[in-house]
Amino acid sequence: MRLQLLLAMVIEMNTLSPNLESLLTRDNLKKEDIVFLLSLEDPVEVKLLYRKADEIRKEYCGDEVHLRGIIEFSNNCEQDCLYCGLRISNLSLDRYRMSSDEILATAEHIYKAGIKTIVLQSGEDFEYNHSLITELIKSTKSKLDVAITLSLGERDFGDYDEWKKAGADRYLLKHETAN
Repeated sequence: MRLQLLLAMVIEMNTLSPNLESLLTRDNLKKEDIVFLLSLEDPVEVKLLYRKADEIRKEYCGDEVHLRGIIEFSNNCEQDCLYCGLRISNLSLDRYRMSSDEILATAEHIYKAGIKTIVLQSGEDFEYNHSLITELIKSTKSKLDVAITLSLGERDFGDYDEWKKAGADRYLLKHETAN
C-alpha cells in the first residue's frame, strides 16, 4: 500500500519514467526488463524498486528469520573438488575432527542459545560412519527439542534411510558443479 502511495506521488511529480511505472506493476518480467531495473541510477527510482522487492519478499517469506546452528565437526574430506577448500589435496589446511562428546556439547550450547535447528556438517569423512552419525542423531534428539539437518556429502542410500529413522529431519546434499 505504501509503495502505491509513493508511486502515485512520484508519478504526480512527473519524475518517474513510464517504463519503470509499468514494470513495478507487472507480475512477470522479461530479461531486458530485469536488466533495465538493475541499471537504475536515480535514487528515487532505486528506492521504489527496493520497496517493491521488499513487498514481494514479505508476501512470500514474511518477516521471520530462521536461525540454524551449524556444527562443522570435521574438515576432512575424501573428495578432491577443485573449488572446495576442504578438498583432500589441500595440504595447507589444518585438519580436525570433533569427538562425539564435543559435538553433543556444542549442540546443547546452540540449543541453550535458543536455536532450534542444528546442522551437522562435514566433508565426506567416512571416519564418521553411519552408526556413529545415527548415535549422534539419537543422542541429540533424546536430549534436545531440535530439528536436525545433516550435510555430510554423498553417502549410501541406506545411510540416509537409517538417519531419517533415527530422527534426522533433513539432508542437505550439495551439488555444486557438473559437466
